[in-house]
Amino acid sequence: MVSSSPPKSAPKSAPLSPDQIKAALREAAALLDAGDLKGAGKLLNDIRRTAPNHPDALHLSGLVALRAQNPALAEKFIRLAVAQAPSHAFMQVNLANALRRQGKIEEALATFAKAAALDPAFAGTYLNRGILFSELGRKKEAQADFEEAIKRAPGEPGGYAQLAQHHLSEGDFHAMAEAYKRGLAALPAHAHFLAGLATAYERLSDLEAAKPLADQALAALPHTPMALKVWASVTRRLGQFEEVKDRLEKVAISQFPPHAARLIHAELAQVYDRLGDTQNAYSHFARQNEMAKKQAAAQGIDKASYMAQVTGLTEAFQTGLGKNWPETGKVTEGHANVPVFLVGFPRSGTTLLDQILDAHPDVQVIEERPVLLAVRDAVAALPGGYPGALEKLDEAGLEDLRARYWAALGQEGAELETKTVINKLPLNIIHAGLIHRVFPEAKFILALRHPLDAVLSCFMQDFEVNASMAHFLDIGDAAKLYEAVMGLWQLYEGRFALDKVAVKYEDLIGDVEGAVRPVLAHLGLTWNPAQLEHVAHAKARGTIRTPSYAQVTEPIYQRAAARYERYSAYLDPAESRLSPFIAAFGYS
Repeated sequence: MVSSSPPKSAPKSAPLSPDQIKAALREAAALLDAGDLKGAGKLLNDIRRTAPNHPDALHLSGLVALRAQNPALAEKFIRLAVAQAPSHAFMQVNLANALRRQGKIEEALATFAKAAALDPAFAGTYLNRGILFSELGRKKEAQADFEEAIKRAPGEPGGYAQLAQHHLSEGDFHAMAEAYKRGLAALPAHAHFLAGLATAYERLSDLEAAKPLADQALAALPHTPMALKVWASVTRRLGQFEEVKDRLEKVAISQFPPHAARLIHAELAQVYDRLGDTQNAYSHFARQNEMAKKQAAAQGIDKASYMAQVTGLTEAFQTGLGKNWPETGKVTEGHANVPVFLVGFPRSGTTLLDQILDAHPDVQVIEERPVLLAVRDAVAALPGGYPGALEKLDEAGLEDLRARYWAALGQEGAELETKTVINKLPLNIIHAGLIHRVFPEAKFILALRHPLDAVLSCFMQDFEVNASMAHFLDIGDAAKLYEAVMGLWQLYEGRFALDKVAVKYEDLIGDVEGAVRPVLAHLGLTWNPAQLEHVAHAKARGTIRTPSYAQVTEPIYQRAAARYERYSAYLDPAESRLSPFIAAFGYS
């Protein structure tokens, strides 16, 4: 039976006194810092029942919402706080962060500007605005804001850390090292800065400088993934495999979150591979990739979207797109050479080849930068989309696309008038049809490797996961992507008279000069002895962004050739799918 009497209301708690509010605010802030969002939120609800317009309670409630991935609610709370305390710059900064997280970029920038006007000395404004500029690709403004944050608060770590991360994202490891050195000068023995500087030196392959810093960082932070990772990378690269194995096998990896566990499994996998223990190596490669799958799922990465792009291009060109396109194009005056693209399936020796080519005084390789996307996105915005709009382009449209490409290359520092500029991004291979339509005169350098070795190496490599790299977390998926990508390339080869030259990784590591001379001839260049000093060149360059940075700063080695033979027990999902390409590319 349902009672007809009215429900009893919950007893109301007594109003908090001013001193109790102060104490509750301190406790809520401490809980927020500790990550206890539920506990902090409960306390703040209690405060707002007594003082609904208390600016600090409203502001902290906004920060709780922001940490809980609810930026819209955070904006609501912080706007109420700002209405009560409009002169507080730090509240304006957090309001800007809530706006930024919702994609309200112009409002966020205006709010940061208001914070800077309210309190020009507040470093947090420049620190947080610099992060937004960095996300927007406004590199100079980001760097200027991080420098301003350091100037305003030289004893705080945030400015140095963000400046170093900015240089890391740009692949400028020399500048990254300098940022951490400045941080250590201001904050001696700061353990995270020690690990950061060790990481910069490791990326520069200055292992002798990196090792003592990594040792110090690990001593200070023995259970921290960042310190463990850089110590293991440096020590492994110095050949001390047993020491790394013994240390990392004692780590409670299962207690780490997926992104941290992935790093430790990746190091153990590399160590076991170098020790010749294929079974344990494969086990850790698989666990590395399981952790990466969890990260991809948490980030909402959809690998199917990339495969759909490749299959969509395949279907478009199979059904006749491009049959009547011209096979010759206009060479841009004042440029040293036509557009050149170094392409191939990932882990096919593209980074080694690009270092050897870049060592030539008349060559500049633009490495791993998405400059072609400016062209693809412009086509996608046209009626018919990408790739359909390629069919109806007139000369004015083509000129616009060419100008976009040259401008994007110029922003990356390309010396177009004096050097042969090579755009090296392996998976640009899927856009060879786009390249040919816009630049029929373009030259292609195709990097090849035994398909089983290429797929295995992709599975072994600890990539930062995106929609394309997510296929490499499983041997079968990697083989499917190889089939789709290289099948599309074969379609392009059959449809267009591509001006191309192929280089096999196995030939390159066997005879550098013999493999590279035909490439240089293809580009209208001659062999230069400096290209045999590519290891020194790679170390001096200090900007190798690819996961192969460690390998290409070693003397050329043979251990990665035919590695698939050692791992053949794990390659059944790939062999039948890859056998046509093994034959087509001249492998047995």
